[in-house]
Amino acid sequence: MSRLAHGLAATHARLVACALAVVGVPAVTATRAVAPVLAGPPQPAALSAELTPTAQTEMLWSAPTAIGACAAQPAARVVFPSEGPSRATGAGAIVWSASSRCPGGEGTRVDAIGAGDQPAPPAVPHSAAGRALVARGALLAGGAPHGQIVIAGASPGASSSGLLIQGLAGGPFEALKPVTGTAAPIALATAYLGDMALASPSAGGDGDATASSLNIHVERFFAHDFVRNVTVPTAGPGPLQALTLAMDYRSEVLAVWAQGGAVYARVVPNRGAPRQIQRLASIGLQPQIAAVLSDDERAIVAWSERRGSETAVYVDRSAPGVRFGEPELLERFSDPDGLPSPAASPSLVRLSSEGVMLAWAGAAAGRWVVRTAPVDLNGVGAPSTIAAPATDALLADLAAGPDADALVLWTEPLPTAAGPPDMNRQALFAARGFDGYQAHAAFGEPEQIAPPGPVSDATVAFDPANDRAVAAWQGEAARIEYSIRAGAPGP
Repeated sequence: MSRLAHGLAATHARLVACALAVVGVPAVTATRAVAPVLAGPPQPAALSAELTPTAQTEMLWSAPTAIGACAAQPAARVVFPSEGPSRATGAGAIVWSASSRCPGGEGTRVDAIGAGDQPAPPAVPHSAAGRALVARGALLAGGAPHGQIVIAGASPGASSSGLLIQGLAGGPFEALKPVTGTAAPIALATAYLGDMALASPSAGGDGDATASSLNIHVERFFAHDFVRNVTVPTAGPGPLQALTLAMDYRSEVLAVWAQGGAVYARVVPNRGAPRQIQRLASIGLQPQIAAVLSDDERAIVAWSERRGSETAVYVDRSAPGVRFGEPELLERFSDPDGLPSPAASPSLVRLSSEGVMLAWAGAAAGRWVVRTAPVDLNGVGAPSTIAAPATDALLADLAAGPDADALVLWTEPLPTAAGPPDMNRQALFAARGFDGYQAHAAFGEPEQIAPPGPVSDATVAFDPANDRAVAAWQGEAARIEYSIRAGAPGP
C-alpha cells in the first residue's frame, strides 16, 4: 500500500542514505521515498528516480471522526482493560479532559468503546448515586481489575491534590482513596492480570512535584482498592521529572525518575521493604524516560536528554536482581530544524511474545527520524528507520498488540519554503511491526491515519479481543478525533 500524497505539488526523491554514528548498535542507513520503513537489514546507499504516489488499494484506517463538538485539553488516552495480551476483561474507552466551554463544564469525559470499537458519545463519569466524579488537568488512564478503567488527575478543588476514580467504561465510577495522602498523580502503570500501580509525590508537594518522598500504590487483580501503599524516599527535596512506573507479573514495581541532574531507579517488591535507590547516570534537561520490568528480575530503562541544542538517547539493561550498570549511548545529534525531541521518545513495550521493542527519535540528513529496535539479553538489535522526504518524522507512540505485533505512530509536518516545518499542519501515520529475525524489528509499509492538519498528542492502543487498534489525537478546533484500524493477521 502506497502512502497518500501530502498535497505538495512536486513529488519527492529518496533521501541520500547516510551512515549514522550510533554507539553500541550497528550503523544503519536511512532511505525513504513513498514507503518510509526499512523492514530488514540496512540497505546500501542509493538514489531513486522520482516516484509518483498512487492511491491506497486498501483502507486499513477509518476516516478521522471528531468526538463531540467542543475543545479538549491535551491529551486523550485510549484504554482497553485486560488480563493478558489477547484477553479483554471489559469495554475500552477514550478518556479525555474537556475545556470549560464544553457542556457539563471542565474535566473528565469518557467515551465507552462498543461494537466495532466505535466510541459512544462523551459522558461525565458519575458514581452509582449520580454524583459527578470529575478530575481536571492532564489525565492518566489505564486498565484496572475486573474489566474496569482507572483515571487519575487533579482535584477540582486543588490542582496539587490528586483525584482517582475507577469503574467500568460505561459507569458507574467510584473514588479510590489511598491510605497515604497524595499530591496530583504523575505516573500510572498496568500489568497482566489487571494489576495497577500509581505513584505521586507525598502530600505537601507543590505543583512542580517537589517532594523528598514518593507514594506508590498497588491494586491487585483480585482486589477493589489499593492493597499496598508504600512511601519511599527520593534522592532529595528537588523537583521530580519524568517519573515512570513499570510492573511485572508479580506486581513488583520499578519507579524511575530524574532529579537533581541524575536518573534514579527504585524497586518496590510485592512484599517487604523497598530496595535501595540506584543512581543510573547524570542527565541533562528535558528528560524523557521509559521502562519495562520482567519476571526474571531484569529491567530495561531508556531515556533521552537535551544539552543545549543537542539530544542524546541512552538505554540501560539491568543484570538479574534489577542491578543497573553503565548505560549505553544509542545516538547523539544536533536537534534537527530546531525542534525538541518528541514527547514519545523513547518508548518501550513488552510484546505478547515476551520480546521487548524500543522506539526513539533520532536524526538523519538534518531531519528527525524514527528508530525501532528489539532489545534482549544480548543487547539492542539493529535499528530500522522511518524517515520522511523533505520533512521530519516525529515519533508519537508505540503500542504492543495481542498477536506479537506492535504499532508505531508518527507525524509528518508539512515542509515550508524556508525554516522549520509547519507544526500546525501534520499528517499522521502508523506502521505495524514484529520482532523479526536476526535481531531486527520488521515493520510493514506506512498507513496514513489522518491527512495534514492540526494533529497533536496522538496516541494508539490495541483492542486485545480482536487485534483492531484505535488512535486518538487533538485535531481541528482542538477537538479529539479518532480512527479505527481493522485487525490484520500476519505481517
